[in-house]
Amino acid sequence: MGKNSLSRKVFLIGLDGATFDLIKPWVKEGSLPNFARIMEQGTYGNLMSVIPPLTTPAWASFITGKNPGKHGIFDFAERIDGSYDIRWVTSLSRHGRSLWSIINSYGKKIGAINIPNNYPIEEVNGFIIAWMDAPGSDNFTYPPELAREIKDKMGDYIITILDWKENEDLSRFQENLHRMIENRTKATLYLMRNKPWDFFAVLFSATDIAQHCFWSYMDPAHPEHDSVAAVKFQNTIKEVYRHIDSVLGEIESKLDENTTLILMSDHGAGPLRKVVHLNKWLEEEGFLKFRKESPIGLDKSGSITSFFSRRIIRGSLSFLKRHLSHDMRSRLKKAFPGMRDKVEGILFSSLFDWTKTRAYSLGSYGNIYINLKGREPDGIVESGAEYEELRNEIIARLMDLKDPATERQVVKKVYRREELYHGPFFHKAADLIVFWSKEGYHSVQRFGSKEDSVFSDRLNFHLTKIRYTGHHRLNGIFAIKGEGVKQGIEINGAKIIDLAPTILYVLGLPVPDDMDGRVLKEVFDREYLRRRPIEFRELNSGDDTKKITQEVYTDTETDEIAKRLKSLGYIE
Repeated sequence: MGKNSLSRKVFLIGLDGATFDLIKPWVKEGSLPNFARIMEQGTYGNLMSVIPPLTTPAWASFITGKNPGKHGIFDFAERIDGSYDIRWVTSLSRHGRSLWSIINSYGKKIGAINIPNNYPIEEVNGFIIAWMDAPGSDNFTYPPELAREIKDKMGDYIITILDWKENEDLSRFQENLHRMIENRTKATLYLMRNKPWDFFAVLFSATDIAQHCFWSYMDPAHPEHDSVAAVKFQNTIKEVYRHIDSVLGEIESKLDENTTLILMSDHGAGPLRKVVHLNKWLEEEGFLKFRKESPIGLDKSGSITSFFSRRIIRGSLSFLKRHLSHDMRSRLKKAFPGMRDKVEGILFSSLFDWTKTRAYSLGSYGNIYINLKGREPDGIVESGAEYEELRNEIIARLMDLKDPATERQVVKKVYRREELYHGPFFHKAADLIVFWSKEGYHSVQRFGSKEDSVFSDRLNFHLTKIRYTGHHRLNGIFAIKGEGVKQGIEINGAKIIDLAPTILYVLGLPVPDDMDGRVLKEVFDREYLRRRPIEFRELNSGDDTKKITQEVYTDTETDEIAKRLKSLGYIE
């Protein structure tokens, strides 16, 4: 490749959950002039996310260019092998070489701000500021001293605004969305000017948060629509997009002619009208059995008793960690290996009668696991014919599930895991993945609790005024503008796994041949592709056999991450 191609740079702006369903009408009416210009002067189209279209697997697919079966992340949490227990996924859960690592291996520098699935932070040639999976304000950057530099130059950096007490006042919450955009823009502009980079990626989260929490105010057809409150909040989402539009203009004005601009979102968005409680449905259909009484004091609601049981146990373990000598802690670990995992497993597994449970749901979207012999600790379903017959039966019954109030079909499709994933971590996927109807249904499990009914009208955020009225859709957005890019063209068929190979191509770098994604050749003109043929290279995939051997989060940090995910409705 020529000398000029090797000097190319890429600047990527991620807009969490952004959707052309909103952007196109607002572009047409003239409300988003910078979006309009980028679409006119570049190529754009829907960007298909992964299934399920959740933040962590989607961004892991972006970072690796691979499907979840290869990188190993399918949800916000993962089951621990050989148990019913779960833990939050982290960057240590992600397998395969990262985009940052590949770019660095060719001597180029990277910068990344607020990209999910990036904590613990990878050491890079460049800089990284973590997403909200960083537990606090003391350890969220690489290099570590960057946190102090940012504070000295621009004040506190806002990792997230998802705080219960702050959000009790919706007007304050609305203001905080814009405050977060301004803060992230300030950090981005500072690092653009003062740090060398060849690839720079920044994610703005406000679009996603606004859509989750304010969708019903702009949608008169939404069952949660409040016409009185809508006077004040109906334009909240639109104003967030308008603010982002002005940021696009400001950032693009700082880019030179050798820099290609990419806009993308990890998934789309739409209204959420009802929640489906899959464990309740599995119970009613005879696939799952709750215990009448818990042997360790858990009630079937999974609420107060389980909350304090967990707190007491965790508190005791934390006390021992703080006050026992290192030598004594080592002896206890040897005497009681996996003590915490076993305690947590008991807290969850004691809610079910596993001798009569053939299938159960865990996860943030609609994952169903078969209680399989030899895989689950108390599995009862035989592999082979019995396993397949059970999956077929569950699929058939789910496809018949209808909303009793409207008679609408709730499920669009139920995927067997082998229909979606392939690779060395395929075994970590749920056995069935429910893809919900676009009419606005969704399932978030309370990780072992028992619901009173299969359907509920909304996710209830307990102590706040927030109602979870918007949720993810499969198609996000993609736009690209720069040298060799066709102008004013709309494309179809782009996928989030295609971005990593496309970015490498624009940077003049070979594409690893183990990536599942492809270079989006259709966005480039013929002469550009002729001058710069795509190169592929066999690269070591990295530590695909790595194991998580340490806990990333303390108990307090685990609770903090859980609180943030609750704020977005990903767990209850």
